[in-house]
Order: sequence, then structure tokens, then C-alpha cells
Amino acid sequence: MPQSGCALAESFCGPPYKMRLLLRILILICCLVPFLTGSVSASEALKKTRQLEVITSFPPEFYTPFVTAFSQRYPDIQVLTLNKKTTASLAEIKRGNPRKFDIFWSSSPDAFAILKAENALRQLSRGRRHEALSIDGVNLDDPDGYFMGFSLSGVGWMWNPAYLEKEGLPIPGQWQDLTDPIYYGHLAMSTPSRSGTTHLIVEGLLQDQGWEKGWGMLLRMAVNLRTVSARSFSVPEGLINGRFGVGLGIDFLAQSRKELGFRYGDPVYLAPAGIAVLSNGKNPAGAELFIDFILSPEGQAILLAPAVSRLPVSRELHLKGEEPELFKMIRDNHSKPYDAVLSQSRYHLVNQLFDRMITYRLPERRKLWKRFLSLEKQAVSMGLVHWPVKEALIPLLTEVPVTEEQSRTPEFTTLFTLASRGSARGREQRKQIQSWETFLSRRLAQAKELLDKAEFDLKARRR
Repeated sequence: MPQSGCALAESFCGPPYKMRLLLRILILICCLVPFLTGSVSASEALKKTRQLEVITSFPPEFYTPFVTAFSQRYPDIQVLTLNKKTTASLAEIKRGNPRKFDIFWSSSPDAFAILKAENALRQLSRGRRHEALSIDGVNLDDPDGYFMGFSLSGVGWMWNPAYLEKEGLPIPGQWQDLTDPIYYGHLAMSTPSRSGTTHLIVEGLLQDQGWEKGWGMLLRMAVNLRTVSARSFSVPEGLINGRFGVGLGIDFLAQSRKELGFRYGDPVYLAPAGIAVLSNGKNPAGAELFIDFILSPEGQAILLAPAVSRLPVSRELHLKGEEPELFKMIRDNHSKPYDAVLSQSRYHLVNQLFDRMITYRLPERRKLWKRFLSLEKQAVSMGLVHWPVKEALIPLLTEVPVTEEQSRTPEFTTLFTLASRGSARGREQRKQIQSWETFLSRRLAQAKELLDKAEFDLKARRR
């Protein structure tokens, strides 16, 4: 139809030659513009419908089998993935998701609770079409339909058997064992402020043990730490390389590595890994197709591959296969649900406290503890049956400058949530941080004074 219009216009012969030539050029441009602009618009529309962009904390060896299988089923959809740790992903999405990712995919239930509260997730229209396991006290999916659980995990510790044998160390049997001085310099973990899986461990202990007792256990573990790594993946890598012998982590980080052993803590804290559609992505329809595939028996079966090594939630698969250790612990009441709502409410407070008390002060704490162990050894060699230094030292190293009541008070925890968004710290938030620093500096100085006096007394006894 545009061609006939051009032909009709070009039959006009009234103007002189130059005018006719100019008119022909203008007519040609007018005839081509609809095709050119239409072609560009169609190309852009096609690109939007074909591309699906995923931001995930999972490594390529995990997500590649899923992407490959999905692409075989939907060859017209191109899946693009960006691997980014959970905390960095959260920061980008909370800035408005400027790169317009369609899907957020992570092992951290806290992250989904945070993004839901920020209105950063799109409610799923499909829901779950394939039956999942039912576990008392555990919500695999968001009750309001904003994210879905596709895999179940638990936390504990992993170890390098060759390292422990060489050092003559036993395999830790329970959480409390990790505070034993025999593991001084042999333990490692990542910081929860940069690792969603480590936050599960820290918050899980706080929920199970209680705020003060939980922090006490974490601070007792801290003096045994060889290092606090920036990423959870660095822990199994360091174990394999022989840098340390025991590392705190989530099950799948160890179970996909044949060189390492893994044991769940008792109780084991349950954490469903999730997947969600981001509210301002470019391809929500494609995103829902991808999630439906992940939740289908075909997608869930990929979790059982040795390179992936995750526990599926598909009821159909569990009816066919052997019962995994984690589900045996659940059946025998050795598990504890993870309160993601509580965790989300104090997420940034807990991370700030961990860094202020442990990450930034690790060398000082390690030095004090090493000195204590040396003095204790001397006291034992001198036959001192009751040496009260330890009873006085432990409280100085394990007290926390925030109460449990404060950790559950929204007016208090919001101070740290707002700071995490990049806004200027308010006067009250700066005041809190400074009070922590004063509290910690005073306690550690008192610990040093206590050890100075203990060393002086031991020297006096030897004279």
C-alpha cells in the first residue's frame, strides 16, 4: 500500500526537473520512514520479549544447568545472568534496579523479606503449580505470593579431613565445640554483612540461643577464627587449600565438594532458597515462565545433580528418592524454623554489630585470647587448680552493647536500615555507633589489664 502511494505521487509532472528531483527524494524518504521506524520498534520489542535478565548470588556452576535446560524448552528466550553476592544485589535493587533485572535468585530468605518490604517484588500471577513438601513451621513460599522457595538448606560447619588429621583435631560435634580453645587459629567464617548465607548462621544462633547467649557463643567462636572472609565461597576454598581446618557455612557449599566433610548443627536452622520477579523488570511474563520451570519436577531434578547438590522441595521427587539427612533431622525434630520476618527487621543492626565487634576487632581479640591461653598453660604447669582469670575474662570478651529488647524495637532497628540505604547517618545513629565503640574499647582494655595482672602474679609465684 505505501508503494502505490509513492508511484501515484511520482507521476506528477508539473514542476521543473530540479523540483521534480527534490520531490522524488522527499517522497522516497517519506515512503521509507514507516518501514525503518517500524523495523526498529519491532526489533526492540522482539529483544524485550526474548531477553530475560537474572541477578543471582549463585555461582555459574549452579545456575548454568538450569539456564541450559530452560533455553532448550524455550529457545526464543535468551537468559542473561549476573552473579553478584546477596548484599550487593540488595543494594542495587533497592536503588531502583537501574539495569532492569527481571529475576532475583538467592539462598537468603532475609533478602526476599527485605525486598518485599521495599515493594521491589512483583506478585506472581501463576503461583505454585507443582506440589511441594509440607514442613511444620516452615513457609517455603511467601504467603502473599511475592517469592517462591525452590530448595531447602541448613547450616552447620564443614571441614578438611586431611587438615584435621594432620593437626590432631577432632571433628566438631555441636555448635558449642566451635568455642573450644583447641580450634584456636583453625576456624573460619565470612562476615554476614557481605554474605547472605553467613547471616543465616549468625541470626539462626541468635534466634535459637537468645540474643545475649547467642552473641556470647559467636564471640567465643570469634577468638578461634583464623580469618573473616568477604564471601561465603571463600570458606570452602580456604579449607581445600589448607589455610584452616573448619569453616562455618551452608550445606550446599560443602556437599558439592568431595574434599570436604559437612555436619549440620543441632538444631539445624532451616532456610528455603528463593526466587522472585522484580517489580520493574522488562520481561515479567518470561520471568514467571522461568520460575515455573524451576519449580517443576524437571527443574527440581536438576538440583540433585552432583555439581549442583541442593535439596529439592518437589513432593514428587521426594516420594521417589532416598530421604536426605536434612529431612531425617526434620522428621526427628532436630530442626528449627528460621524467622525471616524477625531477621529482616534487624538485618542491618545484626550485620553492623558483627562487624564492629568481630570483623574490625579480630586481631585484637585473637591476641588477647592467645595471651590468655599461654598464661593458662603456665598456671596449669604450676599446679594452680583454681585460677579465676578465665571466669573474669570471658564476660569482658562476650558482652554485647545492644539489648534484645532494642533488637526487637522498630524505632531502634530502623536507624541502621536507613543508614544502609546510603542516607546520611542521623545524630542518634552516630551516637549509637560511638557508644558501641566506647563500650568495646573499655571492655577490651579491661581484658588487657586483667591479663597484665595475671602475668605479674604468675611471675611473682615463680620467684
